[in-house]
Amino acid sequence: MGKWNLKLKAGILLLIFFFILSLIGPYIAPYGVDELSDVQYVKTESGNKLIAPPYPPSENHLFGTDQWGYDILSLLLYGAKYTFFTVLICAFLRSIIGGAFGLYFAVSSRSFTGRKERKKIPNLLSGFPVFIFVYFVLIRLNFVPVLGENSLILLAGTLIVILGINGVYNVVFAKTAELKTNLYVLASQTIGGSRWHIAKTHILPALKGQLMIIFVNEVILVLHLIGQLGIFSIFLGGTFVRMDPVIYISMTKEWAGLIGQFRSAFYYSPWVILFPLAAYLLLLFSFYLILQGFVQKERVKHRKAPII
Repeated sequence: MGKWNLKLKAGILLLIFFFILSLIGPYIAPYGVDELSDVQYVKTESGNKLIAPPYPPSENHLFGTDQWGYDILSLLLYGAKYTFFTVLICAFLRSIIGGAFGLYFAVSSRSFTGRKERKKIPNLLSGFPVFIFVYFVLIRLNFVPVLGENSLILLAGTLIVILGINGVYNVVFAKTAELKTNLYVLASQTIGGSRWHIAKTHILPALKGQLMIIFVNEVILVLHLIGQLGIFSIFLGGTFVRMDPVIYISMTKEWAGLIGQFRSAFYYSPWVILFPLAAYLLLLFSFYLILQGFVQKERVKHRKAPII
């Protein structure tokens, strides 16, 4: 695999941390997901003083509590698995399906010269933000709990995957078509190599690094999309609406949902939103480091052994 650069190492270490956290989060959470902190009486010089949530960070609540008394750290630990695994699975499926179609159509095209073979899948939504489409599909279902949490996550994930396949397809198709013009590929075809032998022996090994870059980039795009949905109260797994005043609550406690749920708390108890925001940004940063690490690794590889 070659020598890993510092960005790649740091990003993977952070990713391993989040992976472990997603697996064991509910087991190490200091409080239950539905456990409330009681109103406290504190002795002061003027007598007993009543203190109610939200509580700032303290020894009992490292990240503080929200306005109802729920422990922020516990909410993050319970919601980690929904954030982490949903993003990874959606990005993986987008990359696998789009990449497979791109490779298949590029390799199966007649020309091995790269001319007149740019076949794009028609995409009617190419100029239409994916966020808008997903938002209007989910806005009714998310606020009316007809479906369960897992069903809503599956529905949102399916939409995110389907709407992202075309972008991956076009990138892989273009890169495969470019590789087919290289001399070693043309030589293999000349001596009788079949298209799929050429794909397996020459194109896939050359695409391996690019496919990793595409996958990590898709992870970042999916994470951005989930964050945008969270700001508009479309939370993975469903949105519970509490009336008087109207408050939107994430059913699964996924991190983008917590950011959207607590966004109004910034002015009176900033820690309530800052810790979920920090967790989300740190996860995003870990994938950004991995992406930059793979890009840097590919540049070094091509400088040492450029493709003919």
